Amino acid sequence: MLVELDIQNFAIIKNLKIKFKKNMTVLIGETGAGKSILIDALSLLLGHRAQSEMIRSGEKKAVVTGLFTLEESQKQIVENLCSEYGLPLDGDDLIISRELSNKGRNVIRINGQLTTITVLAQIGQYLVDIHGQSDQQILMNQERQIDLVDEYAGANFKVELEKYQSLFKKWVELTNKLKHLQKGAQELAQRHDILQFQKDELDSADLTDIDEDEKLEQEYSKLNNYQKIAETANYLMQVFDDDEHGLTTLLGNAQNAADELAEYGSDFKNMAQSLSDGVYSLSDSRSELGNIMDNLDFDEERFQYVTNRLDTLNNLKKKYGPDLSDVFNFYQKISKELSQFEMGGLDEDKLQKEISQLEDNMAASAQKLHQMREKTSSQLEKGIRSELADLFMEKARFSIRFVQSKTFNELGTDEVAFYIAPNPGEELMPLVKIVSGGEQSRLILALKTIFSKVEPVGTMVFDEIDTGVSGRVSAAIGKKMHSIGQQKQVIAITHSVQVAASSDWRYKIEKHVEDANTFTQVRILDDQESVKAIAQMMAGINITAAAEQNAADLIKRSHEK
Repeated sequence: MLVELDIQNFAIIKNLKIKFKKNMTVLIGETGAGKSILIDALSLLLGHRAQSEMIRSGEKKAVVTGLFTLEESQKQIVENLCSEYGLPLDGDDLIISRELSNKGRNVIRINGQLTTITVLAQIGQYLVDIHGQSDQQILMNQERQIDLVDEYAGANFKVELEKYQSLFKKWVELTNKLKHLQKGAQELAQRHDILQFQKDELDSADLTDIDEDEKLEQEYSKLNNYQKIAETANYLMQVFDDDEHGLTTLLGNAQNAADELAEYGSDFKNMAQSLSDGVYSLSDSRSELGNIMDNLDFDEERFQYVTNRLDTLNNLKKKYGPDLSDVFNFYQKISKELSQFEMGGLDEDKLQKEISQLEDNMAASAQKLHQMREKTSSQLEKGIRSELADLFMEKARFSIRFVQSKTFNELGTDEVAFYIAPNPGEELMPLVKIVSGGEQSRLILALKTIFSKVEPVGTMVFDEIDTGVSGRVSAAIGKKMHSIGQQKQVIAITHSVQVAASSDWRYKIEKHVEDANTFTQVRILDDQESVKAIAQMMAGINITAAAEQNAADLIKRSHEK
């Protein structure tokens, strides 16, 4: 329930703090005193839209804070939401604050922690149910009447509806994918052909070694320069092997001379050893050169293969490179994309089968929803007729009719319409066509009376629901609200003396002007003040003793069972 509402610089309210009580409370006062402003302020704490005009003229910001105590019916739901969004919740109290700045800032806090308007709206729907003109619009909008049936259906229905909506979500996803696939079939086919061409080209290249191009470049360099290599190697062989002036002869002579010198001192031994090491190195070079010459051969076919293979690899690197490693990576990428085609990821036939299976499952689930709604509607019809009888519409006939569509929507295949015949002898007609404003109010109140037993909200607000009805009907409306107030906290704005008399608590909303500024004040009325206030609503400014006695009698009668 709503325990306290603190309002600062909101509309014509400068600073106002109201403590609310259990059961039924009415807000009374002259038109324009600010009764509806209190409801607008409360609406902000439930996630409703904020407007810059809500900030009091001349002020920089408006702040609205509400203290709520969670009832058992709503506590678990709110606890789960707070846990999901990381909001603190210790005990049964929930403090919501909303700050509006004339610079456009909108700061929301729940139990002191910043949060978003989306989270606030999710939590707010379980705290307070405000009946205003929007409820009338829902009732008179045939497309929304199914929501009222579903709201009454209970927990088992909601579980089944969630199952259906899960299927429906998947169905929408797949049908959109199928439409996209069909629309882009030619483009996808072209893409497939391109990928297949590229893969075939790379497959035919038979790539196995990521360093193949570097190895072939070295081999190509040898084969392409064979003639020069052969000539240079032959020259070196001659340098080594010339009988008179070859390196082998000269070095042999030099080594002999060095060995002779080594006999004359250690200095010559070191020099002789160094020369000997050089001779051995050159000897190894001569042996290696000999091996090269023995194996040196020009293979025309091999040269042609290496040349062609390098052309192939270089061409692939130009297309998919720049390096051969990039070509390998590209091959893996297109192979994976092609596998999606081959595995049916983009297979229209497979999608059609999946969609067909989903539609079968959805049809079965939708039929189950239909049967549950029909059962619920039978109970709801009976309850509404009973409540309407209490509101002096005992002769009214009320019916909920169904038409099952061949197309799926988020709620199944049902189309629901409320039918009513307010007076005897009239045909049942769609509610949207024939119900007057006063009848709408009574029908809404009948629904709210029924829903109050199943809704997890702790507070129900009625904003001038008694407008346009007679005194007798107003008395019945007041009695019905008081009945709801035994289970929920009820807050009502009213101009009806009957509704005001039915209340457990009465708050007087007054507007006054001070120093050219307008202010709104609220005060709770005691029993004597309540009698005078209701007498004033009856008789106007000049309150007579008779009016006060009538008011006292009305209050007494309103609370008689």
